[in-house]
Amino acid sequence: MRSCVFRGGAWAIGLAFPFAAVCALLYRFPVPFAGYESGLAAMPQASLAVVFYGLLGGFPALFVVGGLGGGAAHAIGNPDVPRIRRLTLACSAMTALLGVIFMAVLDKLIGPY
Repeated sequence: MRSCVFRGGAWAIGLAFPFAAVCALLYRFPVPFAGYESGLAAMPQASLAVVFYGLLGGFPALFVVGGLGGGAAHAIGNPDVPRIRRLTLACSAMTALLGVIFMAVLDKLIGPY
């Protein structure tokens, strides 16, 4: 169970980087001190923005929610180890994707900042 929780949290943090880059490519992503950036040139900046936001509290949040997903995956698919791993990865990917989308539309939720 502990390995599922740790694996879920680690996957959530790790997947935030490519998801932010893809979000910047397809939509937009907030880059600190530069505003919202989009396009091919914004992909590396979005990955650096994940480091910035992660150090400000995003990494612990992703780890906790991804860990909860890993624990839920363990509870749902208990006897089947490959199924637990697939569910853990899916829950972690959803956690990272929701976090990235939340950052991309934050100004629409709370207003311009």
